[in-house]
Amino acid sequence: MRFPAASIELTVLQGAVTEVLSTAVEAFISNDMDTAYHVEPLEELIDNLCDEMKLHHIERVQKGICTLTQGFVFNDLLTNYERVSDHCSNIAVAMIELESDMFETHSYLDGVKEMHSHSFDRYYEEFSKKYSL
Repeated sequence: MRFPAASIELTVLQGAVTEVLSTAVEAFISNDMDTAYHVEPLEELIDNLCDEMKLHHIERVQKGICTLTQGFVFNDLLTNYERVSDHCSNIAVAMIELESDMFETHSYLDGVKEMHSHSFDRYYEEFSKKYSL
């Protein structure tokens, strides 16, 4: 049985995860700090997409469109996509910290998310338009 809504959502998420992965690898290989700064906003968007998709799945289960069993597979996919995205974030953050001689990953991420710097917000908005459900 096919679930078009879930398939469409997974296609959108797959595109975002593919982009965050290629962005992190490109930043790392070329030691490009500007590219590294694109990773965290996309990683946060991926987390938000996964949360939204989980809610959509619950709605599908409640409507009888999907089953709990299928949901386990769906949620496993979401969890693994989130992990890939988190690893990409770790690579980019390590690059940024190394560049600034600062090795406080959690404080860096907290600072970025609290401040929501202009570039972070701009990148997040661009990615939100590109990868919307």
